[in-house]
Amino acid sequence: MIRSLITAALLAIAWPAAAQTTPAANYTDMWWNPSESGWGVSFVQHAGSNQVFAVWYTYDPRELAASGRSKPLWFVMPGGTWTSPTRITGSAYVTNGLPFNQSGSSLRTNPVGTLTFDFASASSGTFTYSVAPPTGLAASDPAFNLPAMSGSKSIQRQSF
Repeated sequence: MIRSLITAALLAIAWPAAAQTTPAANYTDMWWNPSESGWGVSFVQHAGSNQVFAVWYTYDPRELAASGRSKPLWFVMPGGTWTSPTRITGSAYVTNGLPFNQSGSSLRTNPVGTLTFDFASASSGTFTYSVAPPTGLAASDPAFNLPAMSGSKSIQRQSF
């Protein structure tokens, strides 16, 4: 009898916590802010596991200010944790390596910060980022000379 009560109590505690990690919708799509063209997020949510792979493609703000040209920057979030049905946060990485069609194993990754997505609905939300290079990197490292950037942006699904 006591064992049954303890089991029931543990399930009562665990059930709401498990429900919070189930996403409210499938957010797989391209996301952006139409008033800030030139950057965006590719967000892929894998069905069943609720794992996410996100890629934020943007430009180095220092290059744009200095020369008027933009150096592309790509940050990836392979995974993350759903902290509520509408919020996921995960580590951001920069990568460098050979193209997929060339043999070899030169892939290098560096954790450089965090990416967080707060979805207000299935078509809008807020993207928050905080990235900076780790200290002491070699010049050959993919995160070397990465600009420190943080902020939030309103995002919406990109209509086709």
